[in-house]
Amino acid sequence: MHIEFLLEEPSAEAALNLLLPKLLPPSVTWSCHPHRGKTDLFQRLPGRLKTYTRQFPHQPDLRVVILMDADTDCRRRKTELEQVVAEAGLLTKTTAAGQPFRIITRLAVQELEAWFLGDRAAIQAAYPRVRSQHFSGLPHDPDTIADTWETLWRVLQQGKYYPTGKAKVEWAETITPYLEPERNTSASFQYLRQGLGLL
Repeated sequence: MHIEFLLEEPSAEAALNLLLPKLLPPSVTWSCHPHRGKTDLFQRLPGRLKTYTRQFPHQPDLRVVILMDADTDCRRRKTELEQVVAEAGLLTKTTAAGQPFRIITRLAVQELEAWFLGDRAAIQAAYPRVRSQHFSGLPHDPDTIADTWETLWRVLQQGKYYPTGKAKVEWAETITPYLEPERNTSASFQYLRQGLGLL
């Protein structure tokens, strides 16, 4: 099987390239296609889906995962993604109703940084000056945090860490190697993990 990941931004690519070996069997290959934000992803998605429509009959092992941040409105984002796929005449796991499907749509809720906050031990392994008390008051499921990027920033600042460049990519490259899928408390992360198992 080969999986194409259509992603909102480069930080998701950085995270997935380190994370997917932990989530997929060794026989599965993948490639990541990051975009320049939601608008870019939505603009390019219909054309990409048309290409996959032509490829699917000749590549029975090809699968597609569309992943983006939910930001503040999960249902709206999910509906938008599902609608674009439906307009291309393709089925997702959500719309297949028992029929074969080749595409899944998934959201990082609210943002990719929730997946990092879902594994506090990974953050502390990547940034050893971060202490347990720096997470004080944060909910068990980080998907319920409205400002996950800002929350992770504050946690790292309390540990005296300050990003030197593009923080989202830096965090993905630094924290992801320590992520343990089984212990991650982010519901949206576990939903992606479950979805990959269904492809």
